Amino acid sequence: MALKAYDKKSIHQLLKCSSCAMIAALSPFSMGLPRAAQATTMPQLGRYEILAELGRGAMGAVFRARDPKIDRIVAVKTIAVPGGDANGAGEYRRRFFREAQAAGRLSHPGIVTIYDVGEEEGSQSPFIVMEYIDGRALSDIVADAAGGALPLDTALDLVRQIALALDYAHGQGIVHRDIKPSNILVTRDGQAKIADFGIAKLSLAEVTLSGNLLGTPAYMSPEQISGKPIDGRSDLFSLGVIAYWLVTGEKPFPGDSLTELSLQIATQNPKPASVVVPALGQDVDHVLERALAKDPDRRYQRGGELAADIDDLRGKQKPRSLVSQDPTVLLQGPVVAAARNTAAAPALSTKTTPMVEAERGEESPRRRSRAWLYLVLAAVVAVAAAAFFFTNFRTALPADLQIVGQYPFSSGEVYIWVDGDLRYHDQVHSTVRIHKKEQHTGPAGEAIALTLPLRAGTHTVRIRIDAHEEGYDGDTAIPGDFRAYSQRTLHLDFKGKDLNLSWE
Repeated sequence: MALKAYDKKSIHQLLKCSSCAMIAALSPFSMGLPRAAQATTMPQLGRYEILAELGRGAMGAVFRARDPKIDRIVAVKTIAVPGGDANGAGEYRRRFFREAQAAGRLSHPGIVTIYDVGEEEGSQSPFIVMEYIDGRALSDIVADAAGGALPLDTALDLVRQIALALDYAHGQGIVHRDIKPSNILVTRDGQAKIADFGIAKLSLAEVTLSGNLLGTPAYMSPEQISGKPIDGRSDLFSLGVIAYWLVTGEKPFPGDSLTELSLQIATQNPKPASVVVPALGQDVDHVLERALAKDPDRRYQRGGELAADIDDLRGKQKPRSLVSQDPTVLLQGPVVAAARNTAAAPALSTKTTPMVEAERGEESPRRRSRAWLYLVLAAVVAVAAAAFFFTNFRTALPADLQIVGQYPFSSGEVYIWVDGDLRYHDQVHSTVRIHKKEQHTGPAGEAIALTLPLRAGTHTVRIRIDAHEEGYDGDTAIPGDFRAYSQRTLHLDFKGKDLNLSWE
């Protein structure tokens, strides 16, 4: 595929285009293409000199460009603003710059760095300037692989790298929302990098076609398919789909139509990977099944947990999350060793001296002491086992956190952490796109009502509200106890432009 050269007029026309095709057709980063044809002229976007086209799709086009200030090659992605009224286009641009600014704070070797954002002078179409990756999209690498699957160690290494990058991003309060092979770039030295942080959410939210769900449904999580609130665990589900595909050469949820595919993701479990490739074994099955769990609470909660299990797989060890589920493995150490000695004690007592044989009717003090010791040790083991099972049973039971309030600003961003894990992040404005919503328009703004599933126990809830343009900027936390099968309601109060939290 030859790269195309553009003059300034043709780029201007491209930026004016706002046609919306399916995002699935978008191939934004084909950075491994041969650099056969460079532009003979030097059209510009802002200060960036456009050298060649790398790819184009529904959201716009990607160019290889040069930053003359520091003589650096960069990738510039143009963003086509959806058609509509001027107010809608202006809001879309504001959201783009807000998302890109948040993503621009990310600095990690597994994430494509965002350098700059800007607008094309004539059309006011936004563009984003990113690190140029001399490599290939993961989708292209797999397409060229024998049998459509990568060697197991290579696949596990790539998934581990992506999991760690997601762990970092989620810790910064940013969810990608569109993890798919074409958004994973792999450099020549094998470094995986996630692209499109900051604009994936816009593309999924704004590009529609006849009211159908678009995006990349083959990699969407069940909660994303059903329109529920999502957090970082949704990205991990998408990564689980990629991992299954990398090691088996098959998609876990095949489907000939959008409806069939969505139904499978929402209701059907994929066949174990070892059924497709028997050499993979049950440990790989465990990791993939946990990553692809329908219930987010049963998935890996952080990318670091997935990466740790992959480290174990690569080291020929049982995944540590699988080991932690086995109580016979958990109860190790001196107590259990003593308990095992208890079972062997009667065999030892058969060896008696002539004196003991003569006094068989009487127990010696030493034998009585040993019997009491075994009894005490057995009791300790029983109490420890009971405490372990009781604690894990109690904390494994479900509970719900309901968050309600009425925000007085027209638009802003909401971040919610539970025990340090980001569980929710979204914009709130004229329509509250959340799980349980109640819309109440009026002078006081709109209502927010969000329900998050938890486990019974004590949790710390932290909430941050960013609405800088309207003078609201709150970040506070509150602890709370949750009984099994109960729901606690947390009230958000914005009096005095401060964020106050209180339990009902």
